[in-house]
Amino acid sequence: ADVAPLYALGRGALRAGAAAGLTGLRDLADLALATVTDAEPELGGLLAAALLRGLDPADPFHRELAETALVHLDHGGRIEPTAAALHVHGNTVKYRVRRLQELTGRPPLDPSDGAAVARTAHLWWALRHWLAAARSR
Repeated sequence: ADVAPLYALGRGALRAGAAAGLTGLRDLADLALATVTDAEPELGGLLAAALLRGLDPADPFHRELAETALVHLDHGGRIEPTAAALHVHGNTVKYRVRRLQELTGRPPLDPSDGAAVARTAHLWWALRHWLAAARSR
């Protein structure tokens, strides 16, 4: 009786991992956020509309800003690892993150307010959804 829900969860994680471009063996728990966000694309669209207004999917620079922000989040908000992953200077990362914040009207994440984890997850989800929609155009 416990296998059927786990099988469905595993299939969802497989789809989410493939959509994220992941390959190889992965721990199911490591794919939790990707699995959940992939299962609710409509909610991702709502988050993107709310958090990323001001970005134009047809503008290559806006897509570059969103990609930089996503890599920045994936690297824990640290500049140097983000710069290394993108093969750019750290000042370029700082500029792009600041420019994204200006365009979207979103302030930098403040960990002291207690909601930083949820807001970071929402922004990550919104960026992933927005970039996927921009690429499919």
